Amino acid sequence: MQGIQQMELEKVMTERNDLKTKVLKYELLGGELAQLDDEEIMNQLEDRKKKSRRSAADIDRQFFCSFNNCKKAYGTEASLTQHQKLKHGQNSGMDAYFRI
Repeated sequence: MQGIQQMELEKVMTERNDLKTKVLKYELLGGELAQLDDEEIMNQLEDRKKKSRRSAADIDRQFFCSFNNCKKAYGTEASLTQHQKLKHGQNSGMDAYFRI
């Protein structure tokens, strides 16, 4: 029984990888289907540069939490608002408009 499940799992994983390869080919060519082999796809993917994130030290923290005894500061107003909602339970006031 377990051998059958293992074979089915391997088959599904192979199909998944084939589909991922096809999607990558499609995306790499701007929506045009083409006949690239897997090695060419991997070479093109390696050439792409990953966007780097700012380190915590690089963030200019201009937005400070106004709750008592909270010393948190954030680089964007959206981050501060998210902190206040999650940590202090503060609603933005807009939530009432979206209630059903």
